[in-house]
Amino acid sequence: MTIAPDPAEIVAPSDPALYGRRRSLLGPGFWAMVGLCAACILLGALVARFGPDWFPLSRKPGSGEIQAVASPESAAARLPVGSPVPVEAPAAEPAAPSAELGRLDARVATLEADQKGVLDAAAAAIAASALADVAQTSAPFGDELAGLERVLPMSPDLRALTRLAQTGAPTRTGLAADFEALAGKAATAARDPGEDADLLARVQYALSTIVSIRRVSSTRGSSPDAKLALAQRLLDEGDVEGAVRTLDVLPDSARAVLNPWVIAAERRIEVDRHVAALRAEALAGLARASRAPS
Repeated sequence: MTIAPDPAEIVAPSDPALYGRRRSLLGPGFWAMVGLCAACILLGALVARFGPDWFPLSRKPGSGEIQAVASPESAAARLPVGSPVPVEAPAAEPAAPSAELGRLDARVATLEADQKGVLDAAAAAIAASALADVAQTSAPFGDELAGLERVLPMSPDLRALTRLAQTGAPTRTGLAADFEALAGKAATAARDPGEDADLLARVQYALSTIVSIRRVSSTRGSSPDAKLALAQRLLDEGDVEGAVRTLDVLPDSARAVLNPWVIAAERRIEVDRHVAALRAEALAGLARASRAPS
């Protein structure tokens, strides 16, 4: 008994194409796909390397950095329940000034005080000089005195000038000219024999009042003419004080004639004395302020 053969093994294929050559899997299409993939990989690498330089991105203003904005809620409100509340550290107190800074402040204060003292002393000296210039004339000097009172402390000299400043005083040159006009009348009055004199003496005195004769060349002796001549010479030299002292020895009749002139001369002497004292005080204060150690 024989075994029948399998039909699949003995039957020949009916499709002639099955007898052709088997195709290869590595054909041109495969290599084309490989090349395309390689080109895509290369292109991606180039874009990744040079893309930022070739295609720069434009940024909107304010979008470069993230800015922190303070939350309107407190730190305790933002923490979970049960979390410890952070305690803010107290602000650091400013450091106490050092000893060197204190010494510097003290020195600056001293310099400022010294400078103010010098300026005040200079202002007083200038005001005193202005007062002296105006007081030498016969005009009132109330405004100049008020300016000096603002920079000098009140003193007896200032109080005395307050009374004299409203009217002023005659100048020394004016006093010399006025005295020369009164000297003849004073010399005549000095010869008055008085009510007890005899008739001849009274007649001689009456005649002398009509024609006044006075010796002006001699300044020696104690006669009224000599004293009047000496007083005139002193006045021409500007010595009003000496002239007033000389007239003190004249008879009462001559002094009565010269009394208004003597009052004006004493007024000039008083003004000059107080002004000189104030000016010396102001200059001394300026000298002290200038020599003060800084």
